[in-house]
Amino acid sequence: MLLTDPVKDFFHKIVHQRVLVMVALDVDALCACKILQSLFRCDNIQYTLVPVSKKSDLVREYEEHKEQNKHIILLNCGANIDLLNTLDPSEDVTFYVIDSHRPIDLVNFYCERQVYLILKHNQQEIDAIPDYDVIYREYDSDEEESEGDDDTEQVSKRRRFDEASLMRKKERREWEERRKEIIFDYEEFSYYGTCASLIVYDLAWRMSKDNNELLWWAIAGVTDQFQNKRIGRDRYVTGVLELQGHMSRLNHANEDEDNSKSIDCMRINFEHDLDLALYRHWSLFESLCHSISTVSAFKVWTNIGMKKLHQFLAEMGIPLTQCKQNYEFMDTKMRDNLQTLVEESALKFGLKNLKFQSFSAQYGFNHKICASDAVYSVNALLENILTDTNGMTDKSNFVDALEGLSRISAPKMKEGLELAKLQLQAIRNNVGTFIDVGQVLSYGPFLYTSIKEGSPDYKYFSHPTHLNLFSHYLLQSYVRSLGKSKREKAIHLPLVICAPCDIEEGISIIAGIPPLADDSRKNLFGNAFIHAAERTKSRTSHDYFDSSIITMKNEDRSKFIDALITIMT
Repeated sequence: MLLTDPVKDFFHKIVHQRVLVMVALDVDALCACKILQSLFRCDNIQYTLVPVSKKSDLVREYEEHKEQNKHIILLNCGANIDLLNTLDPSEDVTFYVIDSHRPIDLVNFYCERQVYLILKHNQQEIDAIPDYDVIYREYDSDEEESEGDDDTEQVSKRRRFDEASLMRKKERREWEERRKEIIFDYEEFSYYGTCASLIVYDLAWRMSKDNNELLWWAIAGVTDQFQNKRIGRDRYVTGVLELQGHMSRLNHANEDEDNSKSIDCMRINFEHDLDLALYRHWSLFESLCHSISTVSAFKVWTNIGMKKLHQFLAEMGIPLTQCKQNYEFMDTKMRDNLQTLVEESALKFGLKNLKFQSFSAQYGFNHKICASDAVYSVNALLENILTDTNGMTDKSNFVDALEGLSRISAPKMKEGLELAKLQLQAIRNNVGTFIDVGQVLSYGPFLYTSIKEGSPDYKYFSHPTHLNLFSHYLLQSYVRSLGKSKREKAIHLPLVICAPCDIEEGISIIAGIPPLADDSRKNLFGNAFIHAAERTKSRTSHDYFDSSIITMKNEDRSKFIDALITIMT
């Protein structure tokens, strides 16, 4: 059931209750969690915090905590699965779902009690949901009951061939077929709605409990969706404009003499920033070598590409020694004019969208951090493969990521930036290798590639967020490496990628991403994976909250891919 007044129907109902908060392992969910924690502290609400990365984690943690908690909040998990069927809760349990995954499960949407959806939706999203009368219908059982009461064979035959009864059966069969088609069309594509952190921030604003720290977490959540290609540029700009309005309001309030704040408080600025990975915490040269737009445009994995990159730097008029210096040690004049120099040279080299609307935050006179860098850092902490905690990796990484988000100058944030550099280096190295050896193959309706067991850095790609980021780097670089005629076709092809997940058990992780030409970011692989697995009886697990990511036994991969080709042709 969709809540229209979350302050009254959600927050006020949990004020005097103990709450269980289940948080998916992504930056947006963690940002929503930080905002909720702040609101809970204001009203002294007791809560238990639990990280969940898969549906099986959701079931296990619910079973473990259901006796102590009757109010469950789900952050970026639960909207696209039937919660009542999956968790089988008692009637006194209430779920509040704040989730950006789409499409919304129809049982959750039409459930009048127990499951409450807190969404920030547009009319188009609501219009896409089938009407209740179209998918739910009560049948008249008089005929079946009367048949059970009649004992004579003659009456039974007469009723069997009764014209009205046959018409009702035909109508029922036609309605069921039509219902299947409607539900299939509704669930055909998976995509992302408004981010959870922005929804929770909107709740804080409605209660007049928002501040710059809460706004920063909402900014990070929106940036996470854009940076990980979950939403297109148009939807990102819409979110940024809304956040800019909140920033202006809060800054104006802080400028009032009666409400003046200490210089050590957080300040947020809106700016048109360079879309270069971690350039404020790296050297300009390394950032250009590891950013998705410049990696693909210059083809930096080739000698010719590196020469072109050096020409680009020469065009800017920045000496190579300065480019390879850490950003904070660059010459002050060059650093101050860097954005202008890059933008002017980008036009001559045909680089598009090298600047984007963003925000930066700063405490006092400390070095500022932009939202995209914070997202890189927290994502790196969440999927830190260097953590060794005896099977408690997810929970340990979850705690580290929350600590990194707590303050932009926190040591964990800096640690995450260093981890992010290692992950970007792994991406760049593998992109070059894959394209050089022709490892990206055209399978007709989609492109396919796989990461081999034992290949360098393969452990990085066993995690869904990092695998997704690598997939986008690889797809964009591969398309740019093709000739014009092949490129025009490849830009409309999605990519399926396979990587080792658990070598001992012989399990791989498979992900599918939409084509470059599709800015809506709608993904058709969720349903396609299910049908391919059913057709071939492959041993797959559809356990991730994102339906376009699955795991499967290595032995079944070949027949699964063959079935996927047939389905999508």
